Amino acid sequence: MDFSSSPSAVQSAFPVMNTNVSDSFADCRFLATKKISVLLDDNNYLLWRQQVILALKTFRLQHLLDTATSPPPQQILDDSGVLQENPEFSRFEQQNCALASWLLSSVSTSVLPHLIGLESSSQIWNAIVDLFGSKTTSRLMSYRRALHSQRKADLPMKEYLLKIKSCCENLASCGEIISEREHVTAILNGLSSEYESVITVVTASQVPYTVQGVSTILLDTETRQQVIVNEVPSSANLVSS
Repeated sequence: MDFSSSPSAVQSAFPVMNTNVSDSFADCRFLATKKISVLLDDNNYLLWRQQVILALKTFRLQHLLDTATSPPPQQILDDSGVLQENPEFSRFEQQNCALASWLLSSVSTSVLPHLIGLESSSQIWNAIVDLFGSKTTSRLMSYRRALHSQRKADLPMKEYLLKIKSCCENLASCGEIISEREHVTAILNGLSSEYESVITVVTASQVPYTVQGVSTILLDTETRQQVIVNEVPSSANLVSS
């Protein structure tokens, strides 16, 4: 297609964008003031990504993250066939630079070295996706194995329950929310035979137990067991005397 023969053809070959300059300034003010609650590091990629996407959708800027998005032409023909500066190009550049700067400000200092030399928002975004995408998958598998391999053994019950909770929180930080049922299952699977009665009650119940409910039962059971253990020496002393 010969774009030089039609000014309108030059404009229609690119995504239509709002030409209101005040909108452009509003977008940049948004990026200058909008802060997300976490700085990207090795442990929170999915949480960070979710907040970034939602923030950009608010002002319809997410298209700038797509490498397939091309900038408008720097110059366009007016009705007289004379080349003029394209305000859409200026707006695109302004938004792109503002978003690139905002993305860089939302990552931790440990991530910044991986982004040196990248200038466009799409370059920065895709570098982050490439860097953390595979890491997140590997971390998810590791955290899930850790969750289902926990054993109480000689740990105090409170400490054991906290370890299970920590595994669930690690998974949640990667975007994998553990259900109450799976959380309870992980707790029960790591118990020794001395808690078999509790396991039987919980698994046989028609109404699913909550994590809090199971935790309360187990802590109470541990307390009763400790009382019994402490009473045994006292009984033995009475017999011997």
